[in-house]
Amino acid sequence: MNAPAVYLVKFWVKPGGEKTVFEWLDGGHLQDVVAQPGFLWARRYKLVEPDKDGWPAYAMIYAVQSLDALYAYFKSPATKRYVEERIALGLDALLRMDRNWGTLDAAAD
Repeated sequence: MNAPAVYLVKFWVKPGGEKTVFEWLDGGHLQDVVAQPGFLWARRYKLVEPDKDGWPAYAMIYAVQSLDALYAYFKSPATKRYVEERIALGLDALLRMDRNWGTLDAAAD
């Protein structure tokens, strides 16, 4: 599945915080993000190497129709709601995140 743009969220979960973080992600957050205009699909990966403090690493890869759609998402009420949800659930103390995005540069089929 090739997409003109990708949104990559790499994140680390504080040991002991996995249940809370994944209940939020799998309890509706991921489905809600993919339901936003322009989003095509999402996949979560467990990465092999933890961070320097031993927090396990994961990556979410979202396929998006275009950078315009992604930029519209960044400005949408949904992103503000997600911040509020994270704060209310205490997730910011359990997560470290790094976000990147770009366009498809090459593909091998």
